[in-house]
Amino acid sequence: MFREYKTNCVICQGSLSKGDDLLKGLTSVLKEKNVTCGLISGIGAVTQAHIAYFNHEQKKYEELLLKEGLEILSLRGNISLKEGNIFPHVHVVLSGRDFKAIGGHLLDDTLVYAFEYEITHLEGSPFVRKLDEDTGLFIWQE
Repeated sequence: MFREYKTNCVICQGSLSKGDDLLKGLTSVLKEKNVTCGLISGIGAVTQAHIAYFNHEQKKYEELLLKEGLEILSLRGNISLKEGNIFPHVHVVLSGRDFKAIGGHLLDDTLVYAFEYEITHLEGSPFVRKLDEDTGLFIWQE
């Protein structure tokens, strides 16, 4: 499956406030700007992180809540539709005082210390996520 897109524009660069929920904050911006197809990136820091790893054998997410200050080394994601709603699918790489990296699928309850983002809006029809029985994941469908 492959689609070509033109970049509409970098719809926004911005920041979230200290204490904001990172994923909910990004989702709010996407809904406000009606971005259904695009890319997200960002850097910053969090006071706690909630991430997940998808266990292939069990076909379910294993969650980890880190209640400590962490740097966001990289945050990247894409924007599509899931169950009729704007859905940011975001992964994050974090580092703590030990300078070791940890990462995974970004979940709610990741709290911002400082965060700067870019959202690139792509022209064209968005991909729609549907449950794939083989993987147990909501993945892009035609």
